[in-house]
Amino acid sequence: MAGMKFKTLPLALAFLPAFAAFSSAADYSKPQTECEKFVVENVPEEISSGDYLGEKRVVWRGERVNVPVILPAKNSVRAALIPENFSAGAKTLPVSAQLVRNVVALGGKVFPDIIEPDKTFSQPGEKQIFWLSCDVPADAKPGKYALALDGKKLADVEILAAVLPPPQKWRVHLDLWQHPEAVARWAGTPLWSEKHFKAMEPVMRRLAQAGQKTITCSIIDEPWRHQTWDAWSGMVKWKKKKSGKWEFDYSAFDKWVAFMMSLGIDKQISCYSMISWADTAPYFDESAGAEKRVKITPGNAEADEMWGIFLDDFRKHLRKKGWLEKTAIALDERPDAIVRATCELVRKHAPELKVVSAVDRPSKMSPFVDDISPVFHHSGGDVPALAKSRKKAGKTTTFYVCLNPAKPNTFAHSAAAEPHWLMLYAAANDFDGFLRWAYNSWTENPFKNTFHRARPAWAPTDCFLVYPGNRTTMRFERLRDGIEDFEKIQILRERAEKPGASAELKKSVSALNSFLAETFTVENGGGNAHAEQVKRARELVDAASATL
Repeated sequence: MAGMKFKTLPLALAFLPAFAAFSSAADYSKPQTECEKFVVENVPEEISSGDYLGEKRVVWRGERVNVPVILPAKNSVRAALIPENFSAGAKTLPVSAQLVRNVVALGGKVFPDIIEPDKTFSQPGEKQIFWLSCDVPADAKPGKYALALDGKKLADVEILAAVLPPPQKWRVHLDLWQHPEAVARWAGTPLWSEKHFKAMEPVMRRLAQAGQKTITCSIIDEPWRHQTWDAWSGMVKWKKKKSGKWEFDYSAFDKWVAFMMSLGIDKQISCYSMISWADTAPYFDESAGAEKRVKITPGNAEADEMWGIFLDDFRKHLRKKGWLEKTAIALDERPDAIVRATCELVRKHAPELKVVSAVDRPSKMSPFVDDISPVFHHSGGDVPALAKSRKKAGKTTTFYVCLNPAKPNTFAHSAAAEPHWLMLYAAANDFDGFLRWAYNSWTENPFKNTFHRARPAWAPTDCFLVYPGNRTTMRFERLRDGIEDFEKIQILRERAEKPGASAELKKSVSALNSFLAETFTVENGGGNAHAEQVKRARELVDAASATL
């Protein structure tokens, strides 16, 4: 690794038990596509230069430490966080070590992306990227530690006394849209079966451990007009009886919501949608014995009558389940006139329901929407002030990225620091969190091709942050790193405002706030200094944290 010198630890520490040892037993008889190899190509500079590793890491208890490192190809890796002073009661902390696997992405090139848990994969080359990760226990002994790899010191780590709450208590409003049917296809299970939920459990638990707050639900078939590889079946089945009355089956909806809540994702149930991108939705007509379609866009008499019947019934069902105050009708980039008609229907028939909306930019309808999320490049100007005033009114404001902007973003080809940068931008501009389409809307086979064949304008990896088989990515982990910093910043600001806060803390937080406001702007987001800006922000967070 350029610019890095490994320090040999005392002999007694070199013979550690194999904490999270990675054994890459090679099987070259197994066919490998280019993206299945661990060849080191198109590596972000902050990793290849060793700068990311060379930083002294200052962490809170309860935080996750992630460190990528390039190593010569080898058969096993042993990693650990070793305390400098064992006599103080500190214990060695285990560190996982996993290979980073390539994917075919922008321009048909391979980029390192997947953090591979399968230990049978191997590196058929001279070098490989390992992703080192340690979840520091909330009761870990504060002090100085060494991040060690095979008995050699890679970096200094200082664990502070400050404690980061568990993810379920994080304040960030994280809204990464889930796609249950994609998991069913990959697992080969019937939709909503016991095996399907078993396959989803580790994937969605990972999301919960990143601070996710919302549950993505479909109350009609294909709210987005089947723009993804996998279908988006309605979780509510609509039937028109021979008598002309409507009947609604909430079985799938109930199973999905209860399942996600059991994982700790329980703040908001986002229901897509009363406004379909196709303007119509299917239902079963009992008289005809066949499926028919009905126009559903609010604003015409037939649709309004139908939605009124549904909302009345949905309201009763949600109240019975105890979910009424948590549920929202969710809209995605719809015109103001239709948003207004939707809000009026909701207020008339189910006033307890919230209305949430991803929008191109705030509009005249924004005050009537409980949770809005403008696209990143329209989230500057006076929008941060709007977000601050909405927060005081008990409303939520986030921002989102999708196939736009080109940067900052969360693509496999994005600079490694960009996902982290996005969350610091949220903290700098008084946003409550971040929205992204999507968490796991996979292509036909993302291990071989991350392009959306039906959507050539979409950037590769646009619709997923994780891979089948509960495989996380460098992108998702860096986003999570940023979320942890978002949480720290909220805590530091709150502590600095308390009576009796030290002058040192107030000064440190003031310096942090000034840097964030000056640096994390829409204009700078389109630049190339994300790594440097994130590094400096983390230094200021660390300095303020040391005063707690």
